Amino acid sequence: MTSGPILTRRQLGQGAAALAVLMGLPKMAFAQAAPVVIASEEDVSTLDPHLIRNNHPIGSVVWSVFDSLVRRNADGSHEPRLALSWEQAEPTRWRFKLRPDVKFSNGEAFDAAAVKFNFERMNVSPYNAESQLWPQTNLKSVDVVDPLTVDLVTSEPTINMLYWLEEAFIGAPAYLKNTAPDVVGANPIGSGPYTFVEWKQGDRVVLKANPNHWNGEPTIKDVIFRDIPELSSRVNELKAGSVDVAVGLTPDTAELAKSDRSTVVAVNGLRKMHMGISFTGIDPLKDKRVRQALNYAVDVATMIETLQHGMTKPLASIVNPPNNNPSLKPFTYDPDKATALLKEAGQTGFEIPVAYGKYPGAKEVSETIAAYLEAIGLKPQLEAYETGQFTQMLKEKAFKGIYYYGWASLINPSVELVILTSDAVDNSNGYNNADYDKLVKSASVELDEGKRKELLTKAETFIWDECPWIYLWYLPAIYGVSNRLDFAARPDDYVEMYRSKLKS
Repeated sequence: MTSGPILTRRQLGQGAAALAVLMGLPKMAFAQAAPVVIASEEDVSTLDPHLIRNNHPIGSVVWSVFDSLVRRNADGSHEPRLALSWEQAEPTRWRFKLRPDVKFSNGEAFDAAAVKFNFERMNVSPYNAESQLWPQTNLKSVDVVDPLTVDLVTSEPTINMLYWLEEAFIGAPAYLKNTAPDVVGANPIGSGPYTFVEWKQGDRVVLKANPNHWNGEPTIKDVIFRDIPELSSRVNELKAGSVDVAVGLTPDTAELAKSDRSTVVAVNGLRKMHMGISFTGIDPLKDKRVRQALNYAVDVATMIETLQHGMTKPLASIVNPPNNNPSLKPFTYDPDKATALLKEAGQTGFEIPVAYGKYPGAKEVSETIAAYLEAIGLKPQLEAYETGQFTQMLKEKAFKGIYYYGWASLINPSVELVILTSDAVDNSNGYNNADYDKLVKSASVELDEGKRKELLTKAETFIWDECPWIYLWYLPAIYGVSNRLDFAARPDDYVEMYRSKLKS
């Protein structure tokens, strides 16, 4: 028999917490904080560092597990990571001094040879279908100077080396070389602020803080990226306390995320929302007058006030501020002009597919645009796709009409304009114009800042008039956030938990 009451494990924990208060000790001394949970609208499809297909969630997880030579800050500036410093030693040679004593999570050492192996892996199939380091920088060779110095040699000068290096992640070389690709994609090994624990497909990716990271162990120790496709479910779990960050809130649902447990964090988004116009589908869309007519047919200002609750601005360029040409203006709503242009082109009353399937509010946006097109005599046909199928259609340039999409969450005009060059991997609508390609290419290798700006402005003005998109607005970056979390939101969709912290 016992001489007193038997205490349950819960009662013991409560007693320890009370004792901690009495002794002036932090409660965390007795219990680890619950994991921080990020709820996303889709699951990752791979965690291979060289097959990143979106900023979030794949990019967010890869940025957590892997490091790159350089990291892009939220304002577009460049931050040293695995590279301590760099210089453009010659117009076609970039030299990088590497950080010493860095280890991958499996114990392999990071050095110049690891950089060389990873970069050369990015240049072979299937990784060169996603990685743009080689084609966009004119990279010719990766030369090891010594264990902590590497030279990147290009066939032509380049101004965008740092940008593409920020998406060139470096994994443990022996592991990458000796492991089956599907295993690499499911069990990533990097040197980043977090290490990989598990991926339950269709459910969650679990990470833990890397105690050996060169920049110190992150404050938040455990991170879970959950796949919760339904926006209402993400909001409900946020308010219930089982989720700490709900990604992809819409202007009309933002207020619903506020509770005694949570608030809303919104930043000016950089992603340019538009209806991509296919150049590989129906013939009428190949006529510039028709594409301009589609832009005049849509009342973007009213859609922003109604569907976006006034939380964003209309696009006035394919280049993000502050680098855009201020003389360019949004298309006005002018259905009469739209009708006249269609008549002039001899393309009235044609059927036009209107596809959607990825972004918050996509269905409502597409339905509204379809109504505007119907008002000028066209015959829109709505097409809904699930996210994976929509992404595959983009990759294959398979849409035949127009499709709701967003691109270029960045602040780099040369890279932003690349999307519509004929050989760009992300050119999802098949736009192809040799004059435009020449302008963008010339700007990317022009080291004189004044001449480069002139070329970029010409390319920016040219493509705006060409109307490869129906220009809409910047996607508002809206997050529901737990009150326990100090969350550093970015305008480019990446979620970086190692820059966030739990409130005391």
